Amino acid sequence: MPHPTYTVRPGVTIPSFLLQEVVAKLAYVDPLITQVTVVDPGDLSLHLRRTPSDAEKEALQSKVQRCIALLVATTREPPKKILEEWGASPLSCREDPTPLLLREGHITQTGDGLFSLGPLVAALCRYFEEHLFRLGFAQGGHCYRFPALIPAHFFARIHYFKNFPHSLGFVAHLQEDLEIIEKFAKECRMREDTLAIPEQSFAPIKNLLSPTVCHNFYLMLADKTIPHSPMIATAQGQCFRYESINMHSLERLWNFTMWEVIFVGSSQQVKECLHRVGMEVSRLLQDWGVHYRLENANDPFFVREFGVQASFQQIYDLKQEYRALLPFKEGTLSVGSRNYHMDFFGNSLHITLPDGTPAHSGCIGVGLERLAFALLAQYGTNPDQWPEAIRIGTLNQGR
Repeated sequence: MPHPTYTVRPGVTIPSFLLQEVVAKLAYVDPLITQVTVVDPGDLSLHLRRTPSDAEKEALQSKVQRCIALLVATTREPPKKILEEWGASPLSCREDPTPLLLREGHITQTGDGLFSLGPLVAALCRYFEEHLFRLGFAQGGHCYRFPALIPAHFFARIHYFKNFPHSLGFVAHLQEDLEIIEKFAKECRMREDTLAIPEQSFAPIKNLLSPTVCHNFYLMLADKTIPHSPMIATAQGQCFRYESINMHSLERLWNFTMWEVIFVGSSQQVKECLHRVGMEVSRLLQDWGVHYRLENANDPFFVREFGVQASFQQIYDLKQEYRALLPFKEGTLSVGSRNYHMDFFGNSLHITLPDGTPAHSGCIGVGLERLAFALLAQYGTNPDQWPEAIRIGTLNQGR
């Protein structure tokens, strides 16, 4: 049975550069919304879980208009800067690989934004990870391992609750109380795909799921003077960012794997590391035959903070993304990024250099599942059609 739709005409004109950001943010406006599409002449079609009441329609209209108005009023079009663009030869693949990957069991969707990877895709991720770690070690990085959880007080210190509340994942456990635990065991039930539990079962939340790898490294250094400068870490970790109805394939996952190399030092040292290691990441992508471009970008701040924070990043050129070509949609997908944090973490977490000044930091990260998806979108799911280095490398791993 098709989902009902409700059309909204924006009260203000949405600039073309902002349209996709508006569509993405509307995923968080109301739980009734399952999809947002743009229809001519600029109207938005909201696909809903069920037919809304008149009161729900009024509330939807109000929240959608408020979201759009905030984004339009606070966001200015950034100058688009393409720093690199690489594509060795024309790509013949034009199909979305997701249906075939699902049909042939190469990936299995186990929940919203949750996919298990079979040998074909797992081998790609492992191949990329192995070579990225070699790159990190060659650039002086030391290997670290971090937990998937991170304390709530860390996010408070870096203002994450204000800037990215929509993507947070909370970790809960039952209260240490015999009666509460016994009541939970007796009364908890599944209702459709959600767990219904007795009220006040959970203890206060102290930890959250980590959205990125570098945060745990900065937490290690909080309230300390680093022993030498620069410090370079490389690590791979499980990351979590909730993206609501935007999670529909390996393009956007709730739980994904990221490799990073992280730098802490003086401003000049961090900038030099970002440039040097960034050039090596670009070389790897080209060696692998990945068609991409490197361009300036911004983080996905929430509605009220998006315009100001995104503009700040653009003005100071703090973030660049590696965007791989997706031929089937004539678009691109961010598979990695270079990020310069200036002294934000140094000041927020009191990380100091040996001379007592706040440390600067930066990182380069690559999403392994996204990179694998981009390669499959460009070359297909038949390994015989993959670039030679990747085909041989994954075979040697016993794919």
